[in-house]
Amino acid sequence: MTYIDPEIRAKAKAHGHPYASEEIIAAGYDLAAQVCQELQRAGLPAYIERPGVAKQPGAGVEVDTQGEYAGGLYVRWNAPELAEAGIQAVAERQDRAAPEWNRYAEVVLLMQKALIGILRLAGFSAVRAEEVDDIAEGDVYVHGADTRE
Repeated sequence: MTYIDPEIRAKAKAHGHPYASEEIIAAGYDLAAQVCQELQRAGLPAYIERPGVAKQPGAGVEVDTQGEYAGGLYVRWNAPELAEAGIQAVAERQDRAAPEWNRYAEVVLLMQKALIGILRLAGFSAVRAEEVDDIAEGDVYVHGADTRE
């Protein structure tokens, strides 16, 4: 299976943002499937995010395909109804501290802690994504190496 279209891969490389090898990306998708399985075993909806496919409620698992952490995963909690209500409240009131937005942000942070705990119990190396990428607030990062026995 080809994960990154060769033309897109060539353009990214020409612009100084090369993709990881297909083998590393394939290993990342294998890891993503294992992570989804463990989250589902714990009773949480989980799915692998794919380009062009709408986000679903629950844990969206995205494979990192570029950079030094390629092959690892970002796991983010998706609560579309809460997010929409928060965004709408902020936009209507022009207030970034709208209670609806704060509620959504708190749910994301609570779920970040829960996801880390669940994944660590299953033997994965999971950390707050901010430790790897300072703009990934609220996400969980699962390292490419599966430490389960």
